[in-house]
Amino acid sequence: MAHCRRKFYEALPAEKKKTMKLLDIHSPIAIKEPAIPQDDLEKYIPAEIGVAYCNKLFYLEREFKDLSPEERKAKRFEQEVPVWDNFWKWLDSLNTTKSSKLSKAVNYAQNHRDSLCTYLQDGRCELSNNAAERMAKSYAIGRKASLFHASVAGANASAIIYSLVETAKVNNLNVFQYIYTLLLYMPGHKNGSDGMEQLLPWSDFIKEHCSGLIDVETVTETVYITVYCRKLVCTRFPFSALRDLVLPMFA
Repeated sequence: MAHCRRKFYEALPAEKKKTMKLLDIHSPIAIKEPAIPQDDLEKYIPAEIGVAYCNKLFYLEREFKDLSPEERKAKRFEQEVPVWDNFWKWLDSLNTTKSSKLSKAVNYAQNHRDSLCTYLQDGRCELSNNAAERMAKSYAIGRKASLFHASVAGANASAIIYSLVETAKVNNLNVFQYIYTLLLYMPGHKNGSDGMEQLLPWSDFIKEHCSGLIDVETVTETVYITVYCRKLVCTRFPFSALRDLVLPMFA
């Protein structure tokens, strides 16, 4: 949906862009419910109305984001489906100039009609894929420093580490500390998966040990970490080795 809204926004004149705000589902700042023009439509340009419809949907999604998937789906059918119905009716009534920015926005919406509404079928899906694109951005930036993967195994390794990093970010963890903790405790689970749930980023154990800031400079070569693995086997591992392995990932 963000791509659809952006095309209507790009069709706005420069002075209108300065006054139109694009609402975000995950914004921490409370936002006012946007109004969709209903009367005196000649006072508004079509692109402005298109952005207003999109902003209305983003506003409703922000209101529903803390609900359970089942409740969110029910609320969507109750409040968002009527917005979509009015949007499609308005869109069908437009007579746009061929090859104009507005025409491109209208054609994009009509060509993706089914896919734009797919999220309504599952409360776990989001209206916009902005969050997923932001997560992929870190990989795209890193890719500039390493243009190619030398092997399929290397690509798989990158996918794993980036997945861990982005999942830690979503759960508000200290990324370095989380990776460090995984490297410490994972050897104790190499022969079985019992207790692995304690290493998931949303577990109480991880939240306790991987939140907040740490000062890696206070840990020297002579400091060792004592780790008690699943079978209570005591292992001593130099922190500096982990530090030298993990820190370059976030340089």
